[in-house]
Amino acid sequence: MKKTAFACSVVLIVVAVVIATVLTGCKTQSGTLNWGTDPTYAPFEYADADNKPTGFDVDLMEAIAAKMGRTSNLTSGAFDGLLLALQGKKFDAVCAAMTITPEREQEVSFSIPYYRADMGIMYNPAKNNITKPEDLVEKTVGVQTGTTGETSAKLITGVKVNSYPDIQLATLDLENGKIDAVVNDYPVCTAYASTHPALKVLNTTSIAGQDLTQLYGIAVRKDDTQLQSDIDAALRKVVADGTYATLYRKYFFADPPYLPK
Repeated sequence: MKKTAFACSVVLIVVAVVIATVLTGCKTQSGTLNWGTDPTYAPFEYADADNKPTGFDVDLMEAIAAKMGRTSNLTSGAFDGLLLALQGKKFDAVCAAMTITPEREQEVSFSIPYYRADMGIMYNPAKNNITKPEDLVEKTVGVQTGTTGETSAKLITGVKVNSYPDIQLATLDLENGKIDAVVNDYPVCTAYASTHPALKVLNTTSIAGQDLTQLYGIAVRKDDTQLQSDIDAALRKVVADGTYATLYRKYFFADPPYLPK
């Protein structure tokens, strides 16, 4: 009887070890926050000198993943294809300086807003005098495909809009005099102009009477309500412990004027 009990105990121990191993493996696999971005949008996401993705969004997602007890795993893609890739389960979230809009909210769900931005108009004052959005009439403006900058530029009647797959191509054409201005998120414009002194940036909160104040969110699939809730909770923790403000100062050289609620 004792021998049989001992044998049963051994069997139970082996089974427990196997179950623990399986569960550990599952935990490791689900312990990754897989997310997508377009690393051509400094200072939010871009490649550093070693071609490693970096930026405010990258650091923020790493901090959020850490609060969730996960590791951050980034996948790069073109901005206008990120939400399709999300819906196709190429990854589980998108963080790409993406403005929360009613149109996008029909396709995906967003976290609480993590950044507030105005719209910027970048131009060369030696070639154009631009003091307000209406000065873009009869000029050629560069934008990034699928962005609110593209939507905003098209609000102005009489503007020729050239759409580019990434904003770096638009800014290059601006420097080479092929276009007159670039309409894009203000912090991205200022980051670029800070290293290109020939360019200036006009900050605007409205075009053609429409409010252009933008709120960025982290996108998830509509049925992924638990992940959305987990990201919100982790983001609030990142704000509460001061990490958010530290990251903001690192990339924008000022205290954050807006904090996620």
